[in-house]
Amino acid sequence: MDPKSTDYYEDVQKCVDDAIEKVGYKIILGLPLGLGKANITANEFFRRARNDPAIKLKIITALTLERPTWSSELEKRFLEPFLERVFGDYPDLEYILALRKGALPPNIEISEFFIKPGGFIGNPHIQMNYISTNYTFAPRDIVDTGVNVMAQMVSKKTIEDRSSYSLSCNPEVSMDVMDRLQKMDKDRKVVVIGEVNRNLPYMYGDAEVEPSMFDYILDNPNYYKTLFGAPKMPVSTQDYHIGLYAGALIKDGGTLQIGIGSLGDALVYGLQQRHLKNETYKQIMVKSKVLEKFAPIINTLGGLDPFEKGLYGSTEMLVDGYLHLFQSGIIKRKVYDHAGLQTLVNADQIKEEITPDIIDLLIQENVIQARLTRRNFKFMQKFGIIKPEWNYEKDWLIQGDTRISADLSDPGQRELFVGSCLGNKLRHGVVIHAGFFLGPQSFYTALKTMTDEERKQIYMTSVLFVNQLYGGVYGNEELKLLQRKDARFVNAALMFTMLGGVVSDGLENGQVVSGVGGQYNFVSQAHALPGGR
Repeated sequence: MDPKSTDYYEDVQKCVDDAIEKVGYKIILGLPLGLGKANITANEFFRRARNDPAIKLKIITALTLERPTWSSELEKRFLEPFLERVFGDYPDLEYILALRKGALPPNIEISEFFIKPGGFIGNPHIQMNYISTNYTFAPRDIVDTGVNVMAQMVSKKTIEDRSSYSLSCNPEVSMDVMDRLQKMDKDRKVVVIGEVNRNLPYMYGDAEVEPSMFDYILDNPNYYKTLFGAPKMPVSTQDYHIGLYAGALIKDGGTLQIGIGSLGDALVYGLQQRHLKNETYKQIMVKSKVLEKFAPIINTLGGLDPFEKGLYGSTEMLVDGYLHLFQSGIIKRKVYDHAGLQTLVNADQIKEEITPDIIDLLIQENVIQARLTRRNFKFMQKFGIIKPEWNYEKDWLIQGDTRISADLSDPGQRELFVGSCLGNKLRHGVVIHAGFFLGPQSFYTALKTMTDEERKQIYMTSVLFVNQLYGGVYGNEELKLLQRKDARFVNAALMFTMLGGVVSDGLENGQVVSGVGGQYNFVSQAHALPGGR
């Protein structure tokens, strides 16, 4: 794609007209997992194919979000006001409505690589067209299907007439798919569409992209629809107990991954009690005999004291519980994109507040040389160790008419450097790395009302960064092991046995569902994972 050829549209019909003219009547449309689907654009492509059998449309996506529907007048009277309150003017995806009704035209095919467990029983189309892939390799497999149109909902920020865009809730697969498409043979005609929705929080990290990422950008205030909000599930007494037990295995200064659902919410509540109401929390742990049963493992793997160093989050999915932990002062351990610096931070030799001894520490660890190179200078300036107004030129640090030698082994120049060039705080610290997010409306509001400085500490990035320790563009095993120390994974898993060919009839987090000849059990697990996930 030509990086200078981004076209802008206010009309979705014109946008889709031009896309079809470019790629032809065989359209393989890629949409992100979950929240980030460009619903307005996707619906227009669907209508074109539904009305014109000459168009062959295949939609590649995952986790299509659906509003609840009713099957009787009584259900309708209950659900209608609820849907209006929770989902507002969220536009339903027409392809899933047709699929549910068995009304999908023969020239349209839907393929998903992740579907809700039990959500499509009795639906042969979605079962037969399911793509079996590991989430880590989804970008590769999506491109290999021949996708030639990629459409995603994006957020937009304009400062002094300059606009930038954010993949926001879904950089985890999209950014790698888009990158692969840009590198494809020019004979493969491809269109990447960004559908702007100002209701979407503007997120930073790898999610922040230039307009040149897209061939077409569709931006019309009439298309700024309500985001899909996932209602919160109630937290049971059993969940609270699991959260209480698992919370004692979380080590101060460590790394935390939690998933969506009542179990994650219970864990968040337990960690908040441990941190904010520690005396009461410890009394509960004594009275519930948790200490009596598990004191050795708690003392080895976790703890009961408040979080002095705090936790760092590394997760595929950013759930709203992370924000509650952030606001409570629990998620606060910052990690840095440099192995040498991270080593010193882990050893508590370097704090966020910069002091003059940082120079000796960096030299001793061979992170920098006593005579600063340009590379040393760029590293130190990036992380705030050198103030941004200084420049490097031929072994000199320069600001206006002031020149200081880059040779810090000279005591006089070293003193001048510390007095004039040294910054106050480390920059670009990250408290959460995440791939995508989905949650209730309150979650989106909380993200939007955070300051830019707070939001920049949540680094939205590729699933390859989160899931892989090594290999590829995001592979830096040494750094990731340093960042993800004392890692804990607390999530839900499904365990089931089948007798007589039992098929799941739908399983929600926290439920135990029995079927003819078998039982489905809900299992929660808290694991200490070396190096993270």
